[in-house]
Amino acid sequence: MPLFFALVPWDISKVLFPPYQSGAETPTSLTFLRIGMILLLAWGAVRFVQLGIGKTLKRLAGVPLIWAVIPLFIAVLVSLTTSLQSQTTINEGVRLLLLFAVGVSMALGADRKTVFDRVFKVIFAMATLTAIIGLAQYLSGNWIWGGGINISGVRRVNASFIDPNLFARYLNISILGTLLLLVRREWFLNIGTALALLIQVAALGVTFSRTGWLTLLIGIVIIAISSAKNRRTPWSILGLGGVGAIALYLIPSIRIRFETLFTGMSALGQREHLIKGGWAMFIEDPLTGVGLGNFQWAIEQPYHYLVPWSDAVTRSHTSLITVAAEMGILGLVSMFVFLIIIASMNLRVLNQMNSFAQAMLISIFVVWLSSQGEGRFFEDPMVWAFWGLSLAIQWKPWGEGWDG
Repeated sequence: MPLFFALVPWDISKVLFPPYQSGAETPTSLTFLRIGMILLLAWGAVRFVQLGIGKTLKRLAGVPLIWAVIPLFIAVLVSLTTSLQSQTTINEGVRLLLLFAVGVSMALGADRKTVFDRVFKVIFAMATLTAIIGLAQYLSGNWIWGGGINISGVRRVNASFIDPNLFARYLNISILGTLLLLVRREWFLNIGTALALLIQVAALGVTFSRTGWLTLLIGIVIIAISSAKNRRTPWSILGLGGVGAIALYLIPSIRIRFETLFTGMSALGQREHLIKGGWAMFIEDPLTGVGLGNFQWAIEQPYHYLVPWSDAVTRSHTSLITVAAEMGILGLVSMFVFLIIIASMNLRVLNQMNSFAQAMLISIFVVWLSSQGEGRFFEDPMVWAFWGLSLAIQWKPWGEGWDG
């Protein structure tokens, strides 16, 4: 399971063995992340048999988190009835089923506290490594693996990720998860951890992901409010706030990018047209939408008049709009049911797994909030992996020990 989280950052521009420098890519469906998913699914199938198929299904049915995903699959099936491209909806539905199986596989194996500890340590280590790669990109101007974005002289680094916003998402999961575990005294602060956090925050700055910056800010405020009695919290906030202030002062491009947040509708950039297109799809078919997976095709075909010819971006960057456009009201309900149930179940954990339950909840929150600027929520394998780990905590009887 920790290996799966280690492979997430290496889904490099959908190329398994990419060239070091920018250049033509050789498309392949066999990526590191998919290899990790295949291994995890195979391992989960073995565990399913070992634990007893009937017994395992019965236990799964009794866990509320399983039912959190039922509305989603209902919304998918209903959207198929009016889908503009039914085969696309079927394919995307199958992908969601595989991601659901990834989560169940996680749940079947996370039976010790050490598993959760290793997962977050792996995320922290990989975030630090990719942060170093990202800073090297920014300082050298060389786009490793050909995924950087350079707009008006602003180098938006992506490290090994396909997009700078996804890189920022991974960094935020690491930064906020680590801060929470430090505040809850699951982990203890040392020089190495502090230095790695500073490197990650610096890399987050040069992603120039405004959604990533806001997500970090909101996450820190949430941790601060929930940990106000802990003496470490003010110092953590002061340290990260200081790094942000220094970055704004020393790096003009970061300051200029940050200021664009206060320019009204123009701050949305290309997203403004995508939001208008998604809203039009929702208004015309509010109950079922245009079908799961059909946003991009719809914006390029029947709704093309809403996107300027000069705008080449047609993939949704806002998950709320994506879900509303593709699955209508049922899709929006399924999203909020999922979030509410997983939040309520993780917040009621009062045993020795409390800190990790909260760390997983804030990680899902990071993905959801950042998906309002990048667009991927239910499609993100990490959502389902954290859902599966949350399921594992609910899976065990409340009084059962986790250190065995």
